[in-house]
Amino acid sequence: MKRFFFISTFIILGGLGILFFSLKTPQPIAFCGVTDFESFCGTANLSENAFKGKQIFNSNCAACHKLDEIMTGPPLRGIAEKYDSVAIQKYLRVDKTTIDSKGFNETCVYFPQLTDIDIRDLLAYTN
Repeated sequence: MKRFFFISTFIILGGLGILFFSLKTPQPIAFCGVTDFESFCGTANLSENAFKGKQIFNSNCAACHKLDEIMTGPPLRGIAEKYDSVAIQKYLRVDKTTIDSKGFNETCVYFPQLTDIDIRDLLAYTN
């Protein structure tokens, strides 16, 4: 009888322990914009806007541009320091004559879907 009581107590306590650990609130997944997001995002020292800009860059610009190397298009690091944001917005949406491409192919596509906020975030990333 003692043996049965000991085994059943052990099973009950073990089950309660497993239940306790399974019901424990999981840690929230880190996301960009919080202080400890580096391991999740893989990008250190980016603000939330710059991280959004990186996503926009990767989905729209990375096929032809890199930040620091010449590809099909020129490198885009520091583009906001060279041109004002209104010229960049016009260039991306409507008018390719607002920025001199300096010998690069003028086949950059238009991005009318980018909002002012998207372009601001993109410029935050490229700086």
